[in-house]
Amino acid sequence: MRSVQVDSLLPTYRAMVDSLVAEAARDPRHSDLPAIERLVARHLDQPELAAVLSHVDGGSDVAADCLLRELRSYRPDARSSSVSDVPTFIRVLLLSQIDSVWWRGTTPFVSDADVLTSTELVDLRPLTSAKMLEFQYRVQPAGLGGRARDWLQHKLLPGMSPRVAGLRFTRSRPVVLAVVNQIARDFAAALPPRTPRLWVTSMVRSVEHQYRLRALGYAAVVPSSHCAGYACDLEMKWFRQFDPGKVLARLLFERQDAGQLNFIDEGKQWHVCVSPDACDELQASYDDRLRV
Repeated sequence: MRSVQVDSLLPTYRAMVDSLVAEAARDPRHSDLPAIERLVARHLDQPELAAVLSHVDGGSDVAADCLLRELRSYRPDARSSSVSDVPTFIRVLLLSQIDSVWWRGTTPFVSDADVLTSTELVDLRPLTSAKMLEFQYRVQPAGLGGRARDWLQHKLLPGMSPRVAGLRFTRSRPVVLAVVNQIARDFAAALPPRTPRLWVTSMVRSVEHQYRLRALGYAAVVPSSHCAGYACDLEMKWFRQFDPGKVLARLLFERQDAGQLNFIDEGKQWHVCVSPDACDELQASYDDRLRV
């Protein structure tokens, strides 16, 4: 599916992305999309970036055209609070290409029905009832009554939980559940007792839903590893009050450095994608948990 050579390029690729994002943030014209587009276009020609982008479907030229087209159409939106500025969107666009290289050739879940009927996914609800999940999540409310209930809860108890839309699909690949469980256990062990458990804000999405989010103004990239089922989003902003030492960020960096995952700092939430090389170990971890 991919080569060791590609993975060896990723540390340099990530460093170049960080440099580009920092340069865009310093540029006084960072809200001027044509100027930022020219800046990004110059960087995309650099061999450190082009070497990774060459492994995306269509090669580096097609990847660059798609990235610049996405940047050209970007509009900040209050609802997309996790990707609220151009430099952050540049980070999301470029680091999501690592996911695309890893899961190139994987058939995405095109429709909502594909997600709901897939035998490759498992339902979170019975696992939650069996206390097999170490993290928290909220189901997206159905109808006006559910939305009103969530609004009232946040109004009366604003600090009790993060303000998130909730999961549209309570389904995931076992390997994603395994890695989030591991991160959640390590996070809980490193912080004082009674610290809230890790929050997952998004898991698998259909391509249909991804375009639905784009139509609503969210910065939902296509293709996305969410649509292949190998990604999730973790709440970060809300946890800063409990995690001043940035333990959660350190745990994600350690797993990324070990080659287990790719993460993207989107501000409020961080996107996490599982590496193909980690899947066998994570599947075994999930199966062992089932046997307990």
